[in-house]
Amino acid sequence: MPDVPAIVCAESFGQIQKVAFQRLTKDDGSKNSFTTDKAITALASWTPLLSAADSTKVVVSPYIQAPTAEAGAARTFGGGNETLGGIEEIIGREPTPFTGVIRKAPQAVIKALKEMQCESLGDNLGVYLFDENGAIGAIQDETTATTYYPIPIRSLFVGDKTLGGLEAPDSNAIQWSFLPNWSDDLAIVAPSFNPLTDLKAAGA
Repeated sequence: MPDVPAIVCAESFGQIQKVAFQRLTKDDGSKNSFTTDKAITALASWTPLLSAADSTKVVVSPYIQAPTAEAGAARTFGGGNETLGGIEEIIGREPTPFTGVIRKAPQAVIKALKEMQCESLGDNLGVYLFDENGAIGAIQDETTATTYYPIPIRSLFVGDKTLGGLEAPDSNAIQWSFLPNWSDDLAIVAPSFNPLTDLKAAGA
């Protein structure tokens, strides 16, 4: 039986408003990460990554609206005469789909975002989550509390323009899937800057 930590403070991530994309690993095979020397809470750690020309590069999304991320359901087997007492067995959990909408974006921005779809096909793409309070969601290293990694995602999709007509603004859908158990080592970090407004590419 595991030791279950006591709940000292309540934890709840706010509305996801932006994300930052980064490859999970560098060209040399090592993991992209923020460490004690390059703290995830410091703007100076992020700034060089926005203009990097190598596999450490970070790409910040436009604002994402209508975000949903309902946790994957249990994967089951059996029932009826297949299992004892007709009770289904839990054999795992489904991935967690994330969906959102980017509204009124120039399609040059969308076209650039679409180019990252191939990164997710190689299973080498992750995201950092930014909520409305500027908190950052990332994967915390199990042994080193000051080391953080991007959250792995799969099947990134950026949709074509939806014409809103008279009643809605134009929009583009965006979606991906988090892997099962994606949030086991999720940490919510309060940085010393606001990633929603302070993370801008060079020249932006």
